[in-house]
Amino acid sequence: MKRILLLSCLILAALSNASAYVTVTVKDSISTNTTWTCDKQYLLEGYVYVTAGATLTINPGTIIRGDKDTKGALIIERGAKIMAMGTLGNPIVFTSNQEAGSRDYGDWGGVVICGKAPTNWNAGQGQVEGGPRSFYGGTDAADNSGEMHYVRIEYGGIAFSPNNEVNALTLCGVGSGTQIDHIQVSYGGDDGFEFFGGTVNAKHLVSVGMWDDDFDNDNGYSGKLQFLVAVRDPFSADNSGSKAVESDSYLSGTYSGIPVDLAKMTTSIVSNATLVGPLVAPTSTAFNDQYTAGVHLRRGSSMSILNSVIMGFPCGLLIDESSSSYGSTTANIASNELQFRNNIIAGSPNFTSGSTPRVAVYVKDGARSLTPVNTNADSTTGSPFTPFAGPLSFFYNAAFGNRYYSTSSNVRLTNPFNLLNPNPIPTSTSPISYNISAPHSASNPFDPADPINYDTTGGGVNYNVPTVPPQYGTSKASDPFFTSVNYIGAFAGTTTSATNWMNNWCEFDPNNADYDTICYVAPPPPPTGVTDLTKIIPSGINVYPNPTSGNATVAIEVRKTCVAKITVMDVTGKMVKTIANTEVTKGTQTFDFNTSDLASGMYIMSVNMNGKTRAVRFNVVK
Repeated sequence: MKRILLLSCLILAALSNASAYVTVTVKDSISTNTTWTCDKQYLLEGYVYVTAGATLTINPGTIIRGDKDTKGALIIERGAKIMAMGTLGNPIVFTSNQEAGSRDYGDWGGVVICGKAPTNWNAGQGQVEGGPRSFYGGTDAADNSGEMHYVRIEYGGIAFSPNNEVNALTLCGVGSGTQIDHIQVSYGGDDGFEFFGGTVNAKHLVSVGMWDDDFDNDNGYSGKLQFLVAVRDPFSADNSGSKAVESDSYLSGTYSGIPVDLAKMTTSIVSNATLVGPLVAPTSTAFNDQYTAGVHLRRGSSMSILNSVIMGFPCGLLIDESSSSYGSTTANIASNELQFRNNIIAGSPNFTSGSTPRVAVYVKDGARSLTPVNTNADSTTGSPFTPFAGPLSFFYNAAFGNRYYSTSSNVRLTNPFNLLNPNPIPTSTSPISYNISAPHSASNPFDPADPINYDTTGGGVNYNVPTVPPQYGTSKASDPFFTSVNYIGAFAGTTTSATNWMNNWCEFDPNNADYDTICYVAPPPPPTGVTDLTKIIPSGINVYPNPTSGNATVAIEVRKTCVAKITVMDVTGKMVKTIANTEVTKGTQTFDFNTSDLASGMYIMSVNMNGKTRAVRFNVVK
């Protein structure tokens, strides 16, 4: 049946002139089994609820738009199901109803799924943040809210006020019977993925250009996540402090964590994440100062991070101790419930005083969590890390297999910082996929095509271990959910041998994507190694030719008369050229400039209008 539906979609797409589609406006509630097909487009107006007992089925290639004026959102309530069955070539797309080039953060409300799995609310249930009527939580850890495969959610999520948000994909008390994989969220107005309690597991999740956090979990979430990617826009961050991962256990209205109760603690596990932050280099200043950390564990969380890469953040790991009213974050380290193992942190800057990099930082009660500046234990409380002296000795403990690199370039990923065509696959000399240390040799390095082998007999002829190996034998990573692979991070191999599982269904320039079609077919990705930087990030700027070797032009879209300051910065954020600082009028305005005085390399074109800054990268090649 699925093959017949997909074939029908493909036939309709072939017959279509890419503009003939019918828009079906959806409001209020869906209370009977309903199927959305790819020969139509669907517009969500206001909160649209799929009520208990009903199943919403969405066929491959279907496009669903969220209305901006009413902040349309889709909420799957407890007892309902969503069956969003996209495919590799025909993903399902949730996106803004704005025209191409005009889509922006928080255009609509995103997707919310509510289940009956446990949370740590004292009342046994919680109400969805942001205004929806729906409640979540219960006692059924294996609750089934349906399936989502190969789905994109773009420009969804709104922060109405602090701690009152809807996200691109919000999972509230969702149970382990729910299947979720191959989901991309991009340019949402708050978090990418947020898990409020529940037990749901997921693999192959991609978060691009989110405003706040990429992966947020709290309220006793105990699920497992593997193969995660986050790529940040350096110029977009939230005033609450943006991170790739944020995790909490307790807050007002939940169990306090005193005494310790593992069933009510956030005990989620992440393995094989590649988290790319805003700092191209540790000395970069060309990023929003609201960025905080790669990973922030706080309020009694016992989340574990394993076999992952965290690079280009102002702080790698931020450990935030709870007040005495709640369970302790650091006590979870002492009890080995919170594990941080076999990870790379790279490219975090040094502290303002001294030369210690911000690898792992401790704060108390949220103090200084937006400006982490202490190298070790908080000076006002001493170290609660026993048996460790502090967060640095915890991170560097030899048994935990963590490693720090002073720059992100030392990790040697192919092109991880490119928002329009990110390629975070390890190169052939990356510590993820290479090792020439004894008993290896230059003629017999680690082979990423073969399993890891620690056998050193016979001169190490069978020894096959990368510089930074993964570990799946610990109490956390041994769970059968995790696929035991021979690499850390989200991707295997090298640029010539690895399969990039983001290809053919992800979209990295959604603002310019053409959705005036039926039965959406994902366009092929740009060839490996080719970077098209002439497009707009996220809108309003175009540099051409790109790459350039001499004269070039920057075009900007102006919505109303204002003063535009246009400058060129290098990758560290240092201004190297001023193009214009003048009044501009509505419409497309162009400014010519010459690059003969610039060395070869990547630069950032920054445009400030009406107090807002947009930027795009371009290359100079000589």
